[in-house]
Amino acid sequence: MHRLLIIVALSSIVMAQSPINSQELEHKFQQVLRGETEQDFKLGLALGAGAAKGFAHIGALRAIEEAGLRVDMIAGSSMGSIIGGGYAAGLTLDELSDVALKTNWLDVLNLIDPVFPTRGFIDGRKITTFLDDLFGNRDIEDLNMPFAATTVDILNGKLYVIKAGKLSKAVRSSSSIPIVFNPMAEGEKILVDGGMMDPVPIDIVRSLGADYIIAVNVLALSNSEKRRSSFNYLNGSDIENSKSTWRIPRGDQPWYTAGQPNLAEIAHETVILSMALIAANQIELQQPNLVVDVNTGLAAWNFLEAEIAMERGYIETKKILDQRRAP
Repeated sequence: MHRLLIIVALSSIVMAQSPINSQELEHKFQQVLRGETEQDFKLGLALGAGAAKGFAHIGALRAIEEAGLRVDMIAGSSMGSIIGGGYAAGLTLDELSDVALKTNWLDVLNLIDPVFPTRGFIDGRKITTFLDDLFGNRDIEDLNMPFAATTVDILNGKLYVIKAGKLSKAVRSSSSIPIVFNPMAEGEKILVDGGMMDPVPIDIVRSLGADYIIAVNVLALSNSEKRRSSFNYLNGSDIENSKSTWRIPRGDQPWYTAGQPNLAEIAHETVILSMALIAANQIELQQPNLVVDVNTGLAAWNFLEAEIAMERGYIETKKILDQRRAP
């Protein structure tokens, strides 16, 4: 009799701890969106890499908040770690928006500390200081919710997850675009952008304990790009050596387009293209519960068009959530 009682008790514990099946979880998610029930599952966000495209995460977060969803944990790569880290640190979306929108080209230049490019064109110490001030000198353990950032040791090709210690250094490591920024270091490890291996860290936020995962991919291709043929053809006789151009921008031309693409931009876009392909495969393999693909139409290094990125992140996220809300 005692053994039977023990078996029944253990069975009850196992049943209580068993995860919600996917159909039931999706049904609950839709009910929360319709305001029919309280959220009793843990919602995790995987915020992807994408440099300036990542301002779209602010818009995505705004749409998620407006939908009445509670974010319980965040994992981010590169720019996704900066926006996600700020949100986890308690910065409001208005505060994050103000930082993005009030940044002008002088502010950008003030954050650049160029160095002789032995490992990168920009040292990054000024950026680390800026992030530390923005985050209030917080450690990850002291944030409002579980948070993790990804980074990669370029020497051994291993992905590392940072979920403890100084937040500013964690996101600076996660956003150290190779060649553009001087990488961070930990012992013998040389740490670069986490998006090199895990541009949309679905697996990381799942490991934090998320039940329902929303993945925001700001490196999504446009519909026209998705429909293109797998092969594009050129005539070798028409190919010539490219020419560098250095000029002062015209009156109607933004400063950052003069002479494009320069060496840093070429390096940056090379990394971004690789990340975009990895992100697409990653999402297909890891199957988050909800995917928000955002095509901002912006260059990855265009940090002065944050409003466009945020608006497109908001529109795409709201559209997807409205579709899920429908009975």
